[in-house]
Parts: sequence; structure tokens; C-alpha cells
Amino acid sequence: MKVHCLQGRTASGFVTFGGVWEKGEVPAASFQLTAPDGKPLPLQSKPMAFWPDGSIKWSAHTTDAALMKEGAELLPTLKEQPDSGIQIIKGSDACTLDTGVLRLNVPLGETLRCDFLAQDISVSGRKAAHKVYPVFLLERRNETEDVLETRVQKFHGVIQKAVLEEVGPLQATIAFYGENTPGECCSMPFVIRLSVWKGSAEMRFVHTFLFDGVEQWDFLKGMGIRFETVLSSTAYTRHVQYLQEDKVFHECPQNLDSRFPHLGPEVRQAQLNGEISAANASEDMKQAAQDIPIWRQYHLVQDSDRHYAIFKATHTACCRIRAQEGARAPGVMALTGENGGVMAGIRDFWQKYPGGLAADALNQENAQLTLWFYSPLQEAYDFRHYDTKSHPMTCYEGFEDLRPSAYGIGVTSECRVQFTDSLPSEQQLRRFADRLQKPPVVVADPTYYHEKRAFGYWGLPHSETKAGEQLETALNRAFLFYQREVEARHWYGLFDYGDVMHTYDPVRHCWKYDIGGYAWQNTELVPTYWLWLYFLHTGREDVFSLAEAMSRHASEVDTYHFGPLKGLGSRHNVRHWGCSCKEPRIGMAGHHRFLFYLTGDARLGEVMEDVKDADVSMSQNPHSMEKRSDGVVVPSARSGPDWSSYVSNWMTHYERTLDETYRRKIETGIRDIAATPYGFASGPDYYYDPENGHLIYHGEIENTPNQHLQICMGGPQIWLETADLLEDDTLKTLLTRLGKFYYLPVEEKTRLTHGQIMNRPFSWPMFATAVSAFSAASTHDAELAKKTWAVLMESVPQNAGTDAFTPHSYVNGFAAEGPYQEIPGISTNWVSQWCLNALMCLEFIPDAMPQDGFIELKPPVSSNQ
Repeated sequence: MKVHCLQGRTASGFVTFGGVWEKGEVPAASFQLTAPDGKPLPLQSKPMAFWPDGSIKWSAHTTDAALMKEGAELLPTLKEQPDSGIQIIKGSDACTLDTGVLRLNVPLGETLRCDFLAQDISVSGRKAAHKVYPVFLLERRNETEDVLETRVQKFHGVIQKAVLEEVGPLQATIAFYGENTPGECCSMPFVIRLSVWKGSAEMRFVHTFLFDGVEQWDFLKGMGIRFETVLSSTAYTRHVQYLQEDKVFHECPQNLDSRFPHLGPEVRQAQLNGEISAANASEDMKQAAQDIPIWRQYHLVQDSDRHYAIFKATHTACCRIRAQEGARAPGVMALTGENGGVMAGIRDFWQKYPGGLAADALNQENAQLTLWFYSPLQEAYDFRHYDTKSHPMTCYEGFEDLRPSAYGIGVTSECRVQFTDSLPSEQQLRRFADRLQKPPVVVADPTYYHEKRAFGYWGLPHSETKAGEQLETALNRAFLFYQREVEARHWYGLFDYGDVMHTYDPVRHCWKYDIGGYAWQNTELVPTYWLWLYFLHTGREDVFSLAEAMSRHASEVDTYHFGPLKGLGSRHNVRHWGCSCKEPRIGMAGHHRFLFYLTGDARLGEVMEDVKDADVSMSQNPHSMEKRSDGVVVPSARSGPDWSSYVSNWMTHYERTLDETYRRKIETGIRDIAATPYGFASGPDYYYDPENGHLIYHGEIENTPNQHLQICMGGPQIWLETADLLEDDTLKTLLTRLGKFYYLPVEEKTRLTHGQIMNRPFSWPMFATAVSAFSAASTHDAELAKKTWAVLMESVPQNAGTDAFTPHSYVNGFAAEGPYQEIPGISTNWVSQWCLNALMCLEFIPDAMPQDGFIELKPPVSSNQ
């Protein structure tokens, strides 16, 4: 497997990447990574998924990206991995990690109650920090008609469990589980992962916040990770630096600017250069320092995606003054003294506002540096719904009952810290920021993934024909439109970044952000699958980045991680958790497998564990219950998107663990559907038994709105990959039959089913093109292949314009050049499915494309609305 760093990502720092293998190709998790000249590169490996025979399907590998060269090759080997390059000294409830440069003490155990993530941190023998711990601010509100009472409580998080999750020759990772608000009626749980690397003075934290409060009175006021640093000497030898867009904000907490005794500009310049120490300071400097104010606090807050400000204060009891401001901060600061210090930053800083970077207690030895994922300088985050009732008919919301629960949702943030022995230069700060914001991503070429059928079936470009070239242009335009919309519509914020909107409003020239089920997409009709398969199709970094953000968001904010809705997600709505429809399709593992297997992200593995038993949660959901003919109310499930989502969860858990319980559930459902009269065309509603996964057929449901839902939420993609994993062709046979059936005339459907399927609408024929393409390829049906391409392309003009995904510019309703663009009839449902189905048609029936082309691709024009 030849791999490379994605162009557009920083090729420095340690990186974890995934390898995919055919059944039987890799019997054990021993690998080597070689440079193009054959020299071995450092490597740490582990298995992530298996084939049923126990051979490895997906593996994870850690290496130093700075040593990667174009054409590096990953190969299975019989050699054992070397002993750990990171020393681990275990105690009864703690351990010491030593990377050779960085040494720290961390708690370790299943039943803990400690207040630090790490302590006694030293770098090359120098004490650098006393300890690191999570911090949290909870705002409680009591609001009446005339009075709003607020109370803010400050907490240091408590670690209850710490697990040494991974240790090897290059990387060690510890997972911490605990409570942000111990002793309160809500605990606001957290999961924090700390990673360190051999020979590195850098630490990476992945911080997950989980909400278990009551929306009406529990508000998020602040959360982050705090370092109590060790800074030697006096305040005038200390430095606070914030990286800005085009410069560095750099001050000393005590600025040597004095009228009497007089200290000239050369003193201040020498001070900023780091040339003044307590030992060489003049008597005038020392005398002036007795009376010059010390700015003990600095705080940069990114209050929107377009603005940040730096504040400072001399005391907590005094006002803050504004020091500087700008548009988009790179999210990096440094705090240093004579003995060195620390560079620190938050990834996706302005994209996931309101974050903050703060320095406090700058007059003390243990000055504090806090990485705020939610800055306390901002208004507290409000988890409440946008209305007190549901609007199912007018606004496309779920049901009449209102269930906008945030209980069990989460959000994940990432930060890095690098210790330094001197005042960092602007160049050093920018290199650190580049690695933080655009960390390395190592991948193979699309042809390799395609050959291995990574994530199932999708096609490579066929640009040698006019039709293939037009198709690539259309796919690219669709992606670029959404990439630009993220920026133009400001789809940013801690709980929003990564999602896109559902439906466009051409009258108001904006998306329907405030109209019930037309607002946030929440993975509906699997834009995740579209973006990830398009990345595999192209190998482009910009596609990877948009898909990565969506996966991170969807896996946390749109999914319930505990409580009665565990494993489910909320259907599209104004608030991500606002819809009364709690569905397995929103949180299913299929959305998250791509990023997990391509990068080895441990948090995503944890999320996929959260959803594996979503069928149990759904079977206790009142909206999934049906009354049998005998009057007994039992759980129900549609073959898609309910059962297909369960299969996604079970397949993922099975390949990761080879737990036969989940394989048997999949095979039980396959047999049940195969036993019906018409396969996937039957039902599509069933009674469901969560104990064993049985789908209990109870006849044909006429006029059901669910037939197209069966295949537009990832069903075909899930079933085909499952069929390959289990080597069970029954699923493929069922899909072949459905692909033949879907486009038949009503009269023919009626005849073939003896009148049992007569009036059922097989809506949205474009959604079925992947299934019909598979059927055409499997049965060598040239006419069906031709019809499939026609259905796919005939849907373009009415949904994406006659010029196919070409946006028209406007400003305040008038034609103009600028960032505001629109495709008036667009919806993310349609775009996601069109692109996903096109990518699968490219795999199954590329030769059936009309050779002369089929899309009129005009250049962009302006529209006068």
C-alpha cells in the first residue's frame, strides 16, 4: 500500500493513518513502512477491523509525517514490533510517561477521584508545569416575567477513570472519563484523550463534552483545559504572545515603560526581544518595576467567525480593557519566561467559536494558561428549543409531541501544547499553527482504495468521454457550491460547524434556517456518504476537510451517547436536537466509519460503540410502536432506513470485534426479508424483535411513504458492503430484484404481485439509480442501464438548474458578482443523493453513459432576482 501526505496538509508531526486489506492478505498486525529508497521508517501499528476468518481488514499506523516521502510503502511483515520507545512506569493508581523529552505523571485506574489529567510535567529535565486539569463554568438561570436571576458556578473536573488506551514505540494515549460538575444534579460528563509521542515535547488533547443537564436552567458558560505552568523570575521577563492573521501580538505583563526613572524605547525593545533578565536588569528597571502595573490576565476571545478581541486586566476585581482585535485568529498563543514556556492552541478555532486563549496569574510562579473551547467571556450557551410547540404539517417537523432533548448529545474539541525552552519566534508560532490547524493526513491513491473496495462500491473518474467529463464537472460544482456556502452563510460555531442546511428559500435568498424540518441537515439522506465517497473518488484535501468536519459534528452533536435515546439521533430541525423524530439513521455507524478507518480516531470508535444497540433504544421509542391485529403493541422497524441503520451498526461492531451475536442479528434479518414474497419490495414495515433481530412480516403496506426512504439513507451502500464482509449473496440478490422492480409500470407491479402492490408510490426514482445500476450490471441488462442514466440526468434541471449546479450571484436581490450565490431549487437531500448515486453508477454501468454527453454545462451567470 503506497501512501502519501495529502497536499494542503502540514507534513510534520506524528500522524495516524489507516490501511485497508483484502481477506486473508494480512493474517497478523505486523507491518513495516519503507521510504522509496527502501529504508525503514518508524512505525507503530494495530488492527482496527477484521474479516470473519480473523485476517485484518483495516489497520491503524502511526509514523512521523516529517519523514514521509512521496511513494512510501506500507507492507505486512512477519517481524515483531520493537519494544515501546515511550517508557511507562506504573504505580497503583498512576503512571509516569517518558517520551525521552517530555516526562509527566498521569492517573491510571478504573475507580479514581482525582483533579488532574497530568502533573509534574518536565521537559528535558526542566519543570515546565505543575498540573493540567479540565475547567468548567455552569450558569444556572431562574427566569420569571419580571426577573432573570443567574448564578455562575466554577468547577475543576474530577477524573473517575483513566485507561492506558494505547502504548507503542511511537505513541501513548490515555483516555480519561469524569465529571465536570461533581456533586451537582447534573454531572456534565467528559471524555478526554491525551496523546504523547517519542522524542516530542508536544501533547495533544481531544476533549468531549457531554450534556446531561436540564435545558431550561443549565447553560454552558465555559469549558476548557488549564495548565498551571512554571515560569521563573519576574513579571517583566515574561511574555504573552498571540498569533494574529498578519502579525504577533506580543507584550510583557509588566511593560518597562517609565516616566521616572526614565526607561527609553530601547529598553522596551530589548524587553520584547527577550534580552532582559532578572540578572541583567538595571537598577532603574528594578526601581520602576516596583510601581509599573502588572497585567495579570490576558484573554483572546473569538466571538464570531469574523471577529476576535484581546482583553487584559490587572486584577479580577478590575475592568478588562480591549488591547487589539481582528477577524480570524489562528488560535495559537505562547506564554514564556526566562526558563522557557509553552505554545498552545485550539484546532478549528474561529470555525468553532466562541473559543478563548487565556493567561492568568502572570505575577505568580504557577501562571495559568487556559484553552477555552467555550470562552466564559461570551454569553452562556442556550440548549433550549426555538418554540414551545411542534409544527409537523406546516414546517415539516416530526410529530405533534415536542421532544427537543439535548440530554445525551456531545461536542468534541481538539488542542495541542508544545513546550519550548525559549521565546518562540513568529515563524515558530506559525509552524505550530500550521500543524495544529492542518495536521498531516496520510492516505493512499483512489485507485488503491477502489481496488480494495474500501467502504464498498463507488466509481473512479471516466473523463475520457464527453459524458464522463461532464459528470466530473457536475460533481465538482456540487461540492464547490457547498464548500462556498459554508463560508458565505457562516455555518460555523461550536455546535454547528460541520453541518449544512437542508433546503433553500429562493424568496428570502437564504436557507430555511428558521423553518422546522428544513433547517440543519443532521445527516439526512447521508451527505456524509456523498462527501466521503467523493473524497475516495478524487483524493482531494478540500473534500477531506469538509467531510472531516461533518463527521466530527454528526458523530457528537447529532447523536445521543447515553440516556433513553442512546444510539439514536435527531432528524433535521432548527436545533440539531430539536426534532421529535429520534432516528437510528441519524447516528448510525456508517456515517463515522470513514474518518475512523482513515485516521484511527479513537473517539469515533467510542461513538460507534455507543450506537451498536440503537435497535434496543428505538424499540422503546413510542413512535416506533405498532398495534398488531390482536391489539398488542409491539416494536416495529422498516427494512430501510431502520433495519439498514441497525445493520450498519452491527456490521461495524462485528468487524471490529468478531462478536458473533451481531453477525447473527444481521443474518436473521436477511433471512426474514428473503422469505417475504417480494424481497425488499415487500413490507417495507415489519414488527421487530430486538432480542434476536427478527423482522416479522405482516403483509404489504399500500400507500406507504417509506419505499424511497428504504434506499436513500445509505441502505444500498450498507447492504453491499455487508454482503462482501459476510460473503452472503442473498443481500445482493435482493437488491438485484429491487432494482428490476422499482422502475416497472404500475400495471406490471400489480401483475407481478397479484394485486398486493398496486397503489404504493415508488417515489423519487433518482434515489433508486444506484440500486438499478447494480441490478443492470448483475444481470447484464443494457436497457435498464440506459434507463438508469436517463433517470439520473433527467432529474438535474428541475433540482439543480439547467446549467447543473451553477450558482447565480446576487446581492440584496440584485445581480452582482460577489460571495452570495444561489441555486434557487436546491436541497441538500437531492444533492447528496444525486452525487452518491452518480458515484455508484460510475462503478456499475460506466459504459452505458451516453457517449455524446447529457448535461448542458453553461458557464456561471448572474441572476436578477
